[in-house]
Amino acid sequence: MSSEEIEEQLPECCGSGCTNCVLDLKPDRHQPSVGVSNVFDRTYQRFTCCEITQETEQVFRFRFQLQQERVPGQTLYIPPGCHLLLRAPRHRSNDLADEKLKSWRENHPASCHTRPAPTARIKKYDTKEDDLYLSRPYTPVAHRREDCSFEVLIKMEPDGAMTDYLLSLNVGSVTEWKGVYGEFSWDRNRYRNLVAFTQGVGIAPIYTAFRAILDDEEDETHLTLVACFRDLQSVLLRDRLREMASYWNFRYSIYTSRKSSDAVSTFRSDPIKYKEPIYEQRLDGKDVERLLSSLPSRASDSLLVLLCGTEPFTRFLTGCLEKMGIENCFTFYTVARVHSSLPR
Repeated sequence: MSSEEIEEQLPECCGSGCTNCVLDLKPDRHQPSVGVSNVFDRTYQRFTCCEITQETEQVFRFRFQLQQERVPGQTLYIPPGCHLLLRAPRHRSNDLADEKLKSWRENHPASCHTRPAPTARIKKYDTKEDDLYLSRPYTPVAHRREDCSFEVLIKMEPDGAMTDYLLSLNVGSVTEWKGVYGEFSWDRNRYRNLVAFTQGVGIAPIYTAFRAILDDEEDETHLTLVACFRDLQSVLLRDRLREMASYWNFRYSIYTSRKSSDAVSTFRSDPIKYKEPIYEQRLDGKDVERLLSSLPSRASDSLLVLLCGTEPFTRFLTGCLEKMGIENCFTFYTVARVHSSLPR
């Protein structure tokens, strides 16, 4: 039996923060340069929370830095599009210190109420592991090798178990992370066009992949990003996308399902700037078809489509691609398991 067949038979990550995680059985396709070892070796490492910033009404940016001193020859290596797992104890005091998080909880009291009935649990791979923890995947949007730190965008969910843990953090809190995980990899100029459709915080892995390609002066791939958000106040990485638009091979558009005048939010945002490609309308099938039809070629050796969002969102886009006969598609799921139909 091949390694690919074995991987297909493995169960999904159950999100219980197991030390012996099913994801660790999959080969690590992302290695740093020869002679250098990665801080992330798929065992939990301690990182200190050193900055907390509110980006939108529901999304916070957290920066974490390696707590212990790294050994000689180690570096922090997080390949574009890859994610890490954050582990949190299931039973923890909710004493709050960070004012921004405290304010969020006060404005979202539902997060303090009784949780809804749990859905069916994914079967555990390691049945001997006690459910003392929970874990969730997050894709860093930036990392610095010099001080071994990284930044993640995290959406707070009322009644979310991990949200309860995150609301207990403060600058100086120690957290546990491990990785790296992810099946996406990129070879320079592999495709002529790379088109991505994202939803909400699902922009994170796409942003890191596109950013790496733009930083490679020898990569001439044409990049197109379509990012969908609830409203203008919810748009993430807006300034960075405007900066990336200065590159000749990058274009983007933002779709919001609500108009600014209809949005009910205490979080304010800048008005739409001149020529900023923001459309206050929900992305529909005609928009998708129009964009993809404008490409010079949709042949399998010329185009790869990336998707990242909720299951209904990716199902909608997958249907659009099937109607157009586009097969090359890689889907980043917003849960621990990453599925791909990327040709190997």
